[in-house]
Amino acid sequence: MTRPTEMIRRPRRRATPMAGTALAALTLILAGCASPPSSFYTLTDALGTASSGGVAATGANAPATPYAIEVSPVAVPEQVDRPQIVVTRGGGRVDILEESRWAAPLKNELTSTISRELTQRLGAMDVYGLPRADGLSVYRVSTSVQRFESVPGEQASLTAVWSVRRVPGDIVLTCRFAGTEPASGGIAEVVAAQRKLADRLANGIANAIATNAQGTTPRCQG
Repeated sequence: MTRPTEMIRRPRRRATPMAGTALAALTLILAGCASPPSSFYTLTDALGTASSGGVAATGANAPATPYAIEVSPVAVPEQVDRPQIVVTRGGGRVDILEESRWAAPLKNELTSTISRELTQRLGAMDVYGLPRADGLSVYRVSTSVQRFESVPGEQASLTAVWSVRRVPGDIVLTCRFAGTEPASGGIAEVVAAQRKLADRLANGIANAIATNAQGTTPRCQG
């Protein structure tokens, strides 16, 4: 009889201390290469409430208006027209923060903020891009931001030119807004300061529309 072939068991190799050290070092290197998580910010008030500033009835308490608004996309400077938040440092230096980003493109953030503030303060619908009924008056709002500067620990600045035109009609009002707000903190504080500036900008536009709707010629506020 032939004897069955015996299986020879070979001992398993154990990881040497040097191999373990190399693996741990590789793990640390890979962890160091991983990008830190990004934080996202918005200019829209999280509570969804319009701040005070001259238009008495706001939000759900505002009566239905016999007119609509049409908020065109806001134009912003190319330097800040990016997903990352751009901050200004001393000596004319700017930093593009990869870990701090807008929830939407900055032009969309500003457009949405102005639209939301106007609809809440005036009780009017924003019909931009939508067909409208014949005979419905529409206030067309155009805004061009000329300066959008964020300096953490110091202040936020916003300068913009805006215009309102009533259609049908020939009422056109063009005004300039320039404001600053203190920002004694980090990115969250400077974003909050920019949110206040956007609210103030929208308030001036809302007052102009409300004034004209009441039959009075609107004027630029100082």
